[in-house]
Amino acid sequence: MDLRKHVVKIAGIITLLSFQFCKKQTDSYTAQSYKQYYPLTVGKYMLYRLDSLVFVDFDSKQEIHSYQAKDLVDEEMTDNIGRKSFRIRRMIRNLDGTGEWRDIATFMATPLDHSLEYVEENQRYIRLKDPVRESFYWDGNSYIDLTDELSYLQFWDYNYKDVGQAFSTNDTDFNNTITVLHVDESSGDVELFPNSFASKDYSVEVYSKDLGLVYKDLVTWTYQATPVTSDCRALSATDSIACPVNFNCDSLAAAIGGYVKCDTLRIANAYSGFGIKLSILDHN
Repeated sequence: MDLRKHVVKIAGIITLLSFQFCKKQTDSYTAQSYKQYYPLTVGKYMLYRLDSLVFVDFDSKQEIHSYQAKDLVDEEMTDNIGRKSFRIRRMIRNLDGTGEWRDIATFMATPLDHSLEYVEENQRYIRLKDPVRESFYWDGNSYIDLTDELSYLQFWDYNYKDVGQAFSTNDTDFNNTITVLHVDESSGDVELFPNSFASKDYSVEVYSKDLGLVYKDLVTWTYQATPVTSDCRALSATDSIACPVNFNCDSLAAAIGGYVKCDTLRIANAYSGFGIKLSILDHN
């Protein structure tokens, strides 16, 4: 009986200590607000290196075009339902800093109590959301009709990574940042299998405390290889008839009791998509 009482007493002490430890861990955690990582004031600007991924040579090759881009908080305003918002102008010029700034886009940021809504190309995203903590997920594209040209935005799960961690870009260090991963999916390998299907969808943003967006990388493309035949003829014992463009050569061959021959077969490789990378150079 005494041994059993002793065991029960020890178990009770362990349970009590475990509860107190868990409670202490919970009490010590303080969720952060997204507003610490995206301050908004009129006149604030961020200067970035902008790398634009485009496809050239009949969409068969990737190429990077680089610029300087400036995002300027231009005006405080209200959105279409009367909420406080800010208009942001994006301007670009040559990468070396020469040339005149020219406007290329306008965005709108709406800072709500617990989330940041961001309108870009008439689409509303939930860029940031409380609480800011590791592995917190939300549907950042919930306002968007994910069809047609926006179908690549399907199945994005916004989530926080590396909360409070350091980050470096363009030889500049930031001590306290949050990373928002949207999507990271790929299939195929263009280098190893150039005649097969491949795709890539990757999107990530990094925000620095008391500063804002310091890095963004978005790339989405598909790659397809399409067999193309040319100089096709329907052959029989006595005839050789060239097949007209877009004509069903098999039906012609059947009509003359022959077969189809194509002298040329090639593979047309083509990308479809785009990419944009922003990395901070300066700010005020």
